[in-house]
Amino acid sequence: MEKFNAFERDIDFAFWKEICENQGELRHYRRGEYFEHSGENLKNCGWIKSGGFKHALTDSEGNLKTVGFVFRNAVLANYSVIMSGDPMPTSIIALEDSDVMVVPTKVIREYLICNSELNLRFVQSLFSQAYGTILDGYYYSPLKRYRQLVERFPRILELVPLGEIASYLNISRRQLHRFRETPNSQAD
Repeated sequence: MEKFNAFERDIDFAFWKEICENQGELRHYRRGEYFEHSGENLKNCGWIKSGGFKHALTDSEGNLKTVGFVFRNAVLANYSVIMSGDPMPTSIIALEDSDVMVVPTKVIREYLICNSELNLRFVQSLFSQAYGTILDGYYYSPLKRYRQLVERFPRILELVPLGEIASYLNISRRQLHRFRETPNSQAD
């Protein structure tokens, strides 16, 4: 399956997968089950064998907002929390029944600390993706961002409920429904 996040395309995660498969424990998460809660310390990291997860936060009005996705054959974690030990800024919640090879966070942290070049690539890649996302939010219309998302990751419409996609794009469900009915030939 194609990689959803830019940092997944920038970093070779073979080391992460190997650590999880050699030292990890297989855990099953049901749809809607939390891998980790916002405000708690990240005790475990993982490698997603099957399924997918969302990163979500509760906004100032008490609404759960989706801020990211991660799917099969990818890491399940939060890099900055792994390295800082700070509480999770988001919750990680299963989008569907999922299997994850789980290891204690400290195992991944120690590996990254011992591999400074890889650690620096992580920081650079994550910063670049975050900054690009911010700029795209200003540069592209919501319709264009929706089209780019579907073009970049066509299976998103099969894997993720529309409400989650709308939340991720920071638009209303109604607006997303209008976009889906808009022919691609119309101008953005």
